[in-house]
Amino acid sequence: MRHDDERPKIIVTTDVNGTTTPDNTFGELVRPDGLFDQMEDLMKAYTSGSCRFSSVLPRMKQLAAGVGRVRLESYARGMPLYNGVISTFDDLSQSGNVDAKCALSTTGFAGLMALVNKIRHRSLFSVAASPVLVDLLSREEKSCLIRPITDEEEKVQVIDDLISLYRPGKCNIFHIGDTMGDFPALKHAAELGGTGIAFNPNEPLRASISRLPRDIRTRIREINFTDQETPDYTKVCDIIREAVWKTLRTRL
Repeated sequence: MRHDDERPKIIVTTDVNGTTTPDNTFGELVRPDGLFDQMEDLMKAYTSGSCRFSSVLPRMKQLAAGVGRVRLESYARGMPLYNGVISTFDDLSQSGNVDAKCALSTTGFAGLMALVNKIRHRSLFSVAASPVLVDLLSREEKSCLIRPITDEEEKVQVIDDLISLYRPGKCNIFHIGDTMGDFPALKHAAELGGTGIAFNPNEPLRASISRLPRDIRTRIREINFTDQETPDYTKVCDIIREAVWKTLRTRL
């Protein structure tokens, strides 16, 4: 085990909806108001790449207007997570060989993401998320919020912010995501020399990755599951372990 100041730094940013959880968290929060389908349609529009997140965000804010603190906290406590999410980030945070800086980088609502971070991930993460429902948080709960996400391209800036702050080797940068909302960040991580991890990517994302130059495309690893399989996040950890060993010759 290395001393803290000797451990190489790695940066891991991950999407949430469809990546760490099977839920459409936007829709589930407004289901009690009968607005799930409307929220689902908005999410499908931008995750398919047919529009930008910034164009649907104002309507999402309107639909979420009826969400209060009790509902927000109740859902945060029970939000399902894929197998391997908790163990992956436990392994990263407890590593004696690397200093992992992790962030939730998501178009999800910041109010929910801050509570999920606190309740489910024991405040391990920085959080960049769309600035919705933040008024329901305490000052301490807001302290993990590092940047508002109002457009897909801002996930790129999250990576750059963390690079500026922690100065990792460029090979030790990872972004995990599943839809076109993550394409800019996946591409950016790969362009920098790191690894994009397309976790059970939807068809528009797969098609966009396939059109990238070969040297960039080969730095984006796809993890695919059949309709009969339940996505398993431990495969993300496997890829990070492999990359860390390849570039740093050390184990997590």
